[in-house]
Amino acid sequence: MKLFLYLIAIVWTIAALNGSCSEDDKREEKPRFKGVELYSWKDREGNWVFVLLDGTNELKTKERIKGAKNQTKGIQDLKKALARLAVGEQVFWTDRIEGLEFPPEKTQMDIKKAAEEAKIVLRSSEYKE
Repeated sequence: MKLFLYLIAIVWTIAALNGSCSEDDKREEKPRFKGVELYSWKDREGNWVFVLLDGTNELKTKERIKGAKNQTKGIQDLKKALARLAVGEQVFWTDRIEGLEFPPEKTQMDIKKAAEEAKIVLRSSEYKE
């Protein structure tokens, strides 16, 4: 009987964890009104940091961008964040603010490929469309 209850507890825990993980990976249902802005820079340790912010007509400051709570650290986590955006989402990637920069071209192409696989449109002034 104890073994049976133990197995039920394990199954319930796995189901609960699986449900919470899939909720995090759920895609947005529709594209955002003015798209998404992507910013990137290297932190003090030399790791890439990315931020996805709602598109707006306002110019964002370096402090606002680097102070955003939804920072994504590393290329793999950025790919996951892009995959959660709605199909057809427009993402605009820029580095025109001092203190921001694009990763090397090979990394940019890897991110662009991930965006294509996620069926989102990634635009950047760094590479040709």
